[in-house]
Amino acid sequence: MKKLVLFLACSSLLAPCAFAQMSVVKQASKDISGMDVKIETYKSALNNLKPALTNAESKGLAETWFTAGKASFGIYDKMMGQKAIGQKPDAKEMANALLDGYDYLVKALPLDSVGETEKDGSPKIDKKTGKQKVKTKFSKDIINMISGHVNDFSQAGSDFYEAKDWANAAKCWDIFASMPQTGYLKDTKVNIPDSIIGQVRFYQGIAAWQGENYKGAVDAFAKARKSGYLKKEAFDYAIQCYAGMKDDAGIVQMAKEALPVFGKTDMQYVRIIINDLMNKQNYDEANTYVDQAISMNANNAELQDLKGILLENQKKDIEAALPYYKKSIEINPEYAKGLFDVGRYYFNKAVKARDNNPNLTGAALAKVVNPFYTQALPYMEKAYQLDKENTDAKTALRGIYYALNMGDKLNALDASK
Repeated sequence: MKKLVLFLACSSLLAPCAFAQMSVVKQASKDISGMDVKIETYKSALNNLKPALTNAESKGLAETWFTAGKASFGIYDKMMGQKAIGQKPDAKEMANALLDGYDYLVKALPLDSVGETEKDGSPKIDKKTGKQKVKTKFSKDIINMISGHVNDFSQAGSDFYEAKDWANAAKCWDIFASMPQTGYLKDTKVNIPDSIIGQVRFYQGIAAWQGENYKGAVDAFAKARKSGYLKKEAFDYAIQCYAGMKDDAGIVQMAKEALPVFGKTDMQYVRIIINDLMNKQNYDEANTYVDQAISMNANNAELQDLKGILLENQKKDIEAALPYYKKSIEINPEYAKGLFDVGRYYFNKAVKARDNNPNLTGAALAKVVNPFYTQALPYMEKAYQLDKENTDAKTALRGIYYALNMGDKLNALDASK
């Protein structure tokens, strides 16, 4: 009997705890009602509400979250008022108040839908729909509060971005861009032009990319393009994100989408596609892509060189590629890659001549090999001059200088960084 009494005594403590939290909610609601509530009052009410947001009973009630949302929006609005009269409230604090308020209010909405009942406890049925009638108490105010702050979420995203809070910047911009499609706002007629949504989606993608949330960034860039934001950067950043995820298929898909729009001015897209096809040894399709690109831009040095690379890989023979390598530097004599590939042709001829004459040494071997090194020399020198990052060109030059007894140039090359 004593154990039973003790249990009843303990259980009786639960109801007062929940009651106490709801008393806090009621008091906070009362404190922030009225026309001229001070910002300190909003902050105090929000602080007092914190236990109610975690209490098992009170956290299941719409009023708890609605009151917290109203207090947070009140803080934001007061700080916005300070800003309007020339004061400088903390931008990130403002943005956090807005975002927290939104999160509270969104949690309140589904809790505010309560089924009506008859006196006997049975569901009250709507004769028109045949479904249980539902009543709400706070939803109208919640919807009005959120829709009244639509444009503020765009600015909050900028403020978070300036503070390098990439995740919340992306979140605010996502909220803003999603507003026109948000179901509970359909009657408020939130209208944001697609051009603005596309741009904000792009900013959302940039913020996610900065935070290395590559999946979120890719999704945002896709939504930006769907809304009509078809600038080159919307494709290029997506490619970078797919690279960050090591998603080769995603990179190729982006390149295919960008190629028809930007392929004439940027060869990276056709290069990505062709490299992928070459890796899969799908040479026929690769040739189709590069030939189409050349037909639209015949005087592009990179395309000519790319055609040469494709043929060299397909036929396992550099001879078929040489005319295209030479064509690339005819179009652009300063094209380092084309110069290197022509030089590579003659350098490899020298190596092959040496390998094919194992019995020759000294002057006899030089007579066979050195003419090819001499032909390779000007191309390799210029290629390396134009692109000091090309370590293969530097290695080839070292071999050429050594074979041609150009000691001074070899020493200068080795001394260079």
